[in-house]
Amino acid sequence: MIRILQILIILVIASILLVSSCAYYNTMFNAEKSYNAGIEIIQKEPEKDSHPQANKYFEETIDKCWKLIEIYSDKSKYADDALLYIIKSEYYVGKYAQARVHTDQFLQKYPESELVPEANLWYGKLLLKDGQIQKGKEYLNKVINISSNSRLKAEAYYELGNLAFEDENYGEAIRYFEDALKEKIDEQYAAFINYYLGESYFQQKMFKKAIDFYKKVEKYSPSLDIEYKTKLNWGKSYAQTDNFREAEETLRKMLTAPRFKAFIPQIKTELATVYYLQDKKLEAVALYKEVVKSRVASSGTAEASYKLGQIYEKDIQNIDSSVHYYGEVKKIFSKYDSIEQAEDKYFFLSELKKIRDNIKKDKFLVHKLENDSYFRDSLYTAQYEDSILRLLGKKPVVSQEMNLTDLDTTNLLYSMTIPQLDSLKQVIGDTLQLMTDDTLKTVLQDSLEKINTYMLLKAPKTEQKMEKRKLPQIKEDLKEARYQLAQFFLLQTQNYDSAITHYTSFLNSYSDSVLTPKAIYSLYYIYDLPAYMNPGKRDSLKNILINEYQETAFARKINPEKTVSVASADSSDSLKTIDKNLFMRAESLYFNQDIDSALTVYERVASLDSTSIWSAKAQLARAWIYEKDLNDIDRAIIEYTKLKNNFHQPEMVALASKKVQHPAAEIKGETPAEPIPQDSLYFAQTAISDSTETVRPGISDTGDPQQGASTDSSLPSVNKTREFREWRINRMLQN
Repeated sequence: MIRILQILIILVIASILLVSSCAYYNTMFNAEKSYNAGIEIIQKEPEKDSHPQANKYFEETIDKCWKLIEIYSDKSKYADDALLYIIKSEYYVGKYAQARVHTDQFLQKYPESELVPEANLWYGKLLLKDGQIQKGKEYLNKVINISSNSRLKAEAYYELGNLAFEDENYGEAIRYFEDALKEKIDEQYAAFINYYLGESYFQQKMFKKAIDFYKKVEKYSPSLDIEYKTKLNWGKSYAQTDNFREAEETLRKMLTAPRFKAFIPQIKTELATVYYLQDKKLEAVALYKEVVKSRVASSGTAEASYKLGQIYEKDIQNIDSSVHYYGEVKKIFSKYDSIEQAEDKYFFLSELKKIRDNIKKDKFLVHKLENDSYFRDSLYTAQYEDSILRLLGKKPVVSQEMNLTDLDTTNLLYSMTIPQLDSLKQVIGDTLQLMTDDTLKTVLQDSLEKINTYMLLKAPKTEQKMEKRKLPQIKEDLKEARYQLAQFFLLQTQNYDSAITHYTSFLNSYSDSVLTPKAIYSLYYIYDLPAYMNPGKRDSLKNILINEYQETAFARKINPEKTVSVASADSSDSLKTIDKNLFMRAESLYFNQDIDSALTVYERVASLDSTSIWSAKAQLARAWIYEKDLNDIDRAIIEYTKLKNNFHQPEMVALASKKVQHPAAEIKGETPAEPIPQDSLYFAQTAISDSTETVRPGISDTGDPQQGASTDSSLPSVNKTREFREWRINRMLQN
């Protein structure tokens, strides 16, 4: 009986030990299972920056391994395995500092463990993550030199190769990757290494070598990401070696493979690039546009838009379209690699577009106002009526009539919507830019005109912005825009050939402008550059500046010795003489009815010296002309404000202050606390005085202001609104 009891006790103890042992092994097994599940997810989607589901598995691994160590002690059979799994899991979830601490503990606690080489491998990887490159390399080389485990050595070679690849040391990277291939590695790791060998040759433009390794990747079992990148760059390599047929076949096969569905924008964009390299620009543009139209938020779509921007900028030279597509890049995918370049191009070309648009618009207006009396009278009358309506507190109504009866309803264009017409217009416009046959170009141009007509007549009514400028101001703005265009090519692009063309054109059109010496100096600068050296032109421009614009900073910069000697003789009197002479020249132009030229010379005098009485008088004259001669109240206020803020002559500043005094209370719809001075231009905008006369201060022989009637007999007293309007229209017709 006692013996039976002893046997039962032994069996119970054995059962307890067996259950405990099973629990131990089961915990370790589950920890390893969780870790492998996390690794599998990463291998399937290595392109992603984060893997939330994988992280959950790694956290489970960490919990199970700590549980095993806590329950069974850190001296149990699998304690070293458990701690190493903790280290690797912490690495994958980004807990690098903790992982380094635990690796130190592992190497101190288990120096005799067969897992020490693997611990050294992970310690090396952790040191690289911490930026301790040299120390990290030492631990990786320790694995290579000491370990007999081929898999660990291959991984160490791979890490060193990847480090060299990221540093763009492709020769060294190739050596490490080739050493890794000599070791025994699994298929997926072999796919990785062959891919990076191909990439190393690709980055060195050794495309045939790259193709050899890209082909080897297929022999293994690459992850989807590696397979996609391999095939895409394989196609690129074919294109770079002029094997366009093979490149197109490779990319088209990718488009038919369902597993590459998520990468379609990038594949199509690369296929369009292959078309472009073959000079199939129409096909390339069409495919790029197809990708952009999809609006898929990806780097492939953003690249298609960027490529279109480049084509429109450089090949088709359509700045409008180029600006549009560069601007779309960020909207499509803000993480695109070349986003900064796209934005730089967008802002750079937008500036150029704005200048050119202004030149085009102002050229048209100047031509129409000088040559089309009906257009001129219609615009000036509309401006006058617009100002009256605004004074009365009414919103001007601008109508745009639609006459759909003018459309040919049998034409296919009649049934198309405005967006459809716009798309067709773009296609024809692109084709026209690339067409060389004159007959076909004529046909396409006629088609564009028809499309424009249909779009105009089918467009909804819109409120158009009233053109408020008068002819002199439009000419001034045109002059400044043409100068800005030349300056843009000089300063923004260093395109000196274009700068020379536009500066020369500017000087031919404006021989005596405040901007003329600047333009002359800019040409002088260009012709003094080594690549554009032209002593004859340079010296000629230098003489013009010194002899005709000696008062300017540009003349002083070119020939400081001469200007210094003049200044030392009597710089103050000399400058006053120049100011006065120029002012009197402007006066002569004004009283000879050449108001445009007078405004230009007045502007030049006003810009010379804000402390000079002559500069102040010139600024007053400009303001007065805009107010009294041109009836451009908005511009007059701007000019009087300049006089008030920038000059120092008390009487003139006081006059300007009265002119620009603003009825602040009235703006809020309240009664002003004090009456608006009748001298204020804001008073002139709210009532037409019965006693105001258009009389400009005359200038005596000494240059002193005096009140007197202008010699221009065409400037009558204005007593009634109707009479003023009639006089104004007659004056327009005379001009």
